[in-house]
Amino acid sequence: MEYYSKGIDANLEASYKLQELVKLTNLELQTTVNVGKITGGIGANTISPKCELLLELRYTSNNEKNRVLNSIEQIVNKSYVNGTKSTLSGGIQRDVMEENKNQLEFISLLENITNTKILTEKRGGVSDANIIASCGVITLDGFGPFGDGDHTVKERALKSSFKSRIELMTKILNHFQTNL
Repeated sequence: MEYYSKGIDANLEASYKLQELVKLTNLELQTTVNVGKITGGIGANTISPKCELLLELRYTSNNEKNRVLNSIEQIVNKSYVNGTKSTLSGGIQRDVMEENKNQLEFISLLENITNTKILTEKRGGVSDANIIASCGVITLDGFGPFGDGDHTVKERALKSSFKSRIELMTKILNHFQTNL
């Protein structure tokens, strides 16, 4: 028991941090914090000297991004098990694409050009378009075919949506080609 009590259990520390990280999830605001992988320890008979949590966060507003990032930093800097210390690495791969006035005005213009209602939605996912949008550029995404089962083995696209999407984009591109 003497050796056990002298150990500094990184896995135990990580378990406390995991619980605090998951509490940052706010489904009403479409914010998720998911610890998708935990790696720690070297054997059942050894106090774990090291543990790593791999997490992903998703958010739909800059306010939520700031709340979650600040909270993660606080969780990382707090020791729940005496003698442990933690570091944070990584970063945001793609920032949030928030709806804004310029984007909505551009969608309205496209609706007039195409004589089609263009529906918007928050999907909770990210694409390369998020990178451009975070630089303040009017950015639209999702003009390709639609279907269901996103990012699963059952992902599929509705065949009829190819034709309607091609027609929509053709109208838009023709308008800007002839009106520049």
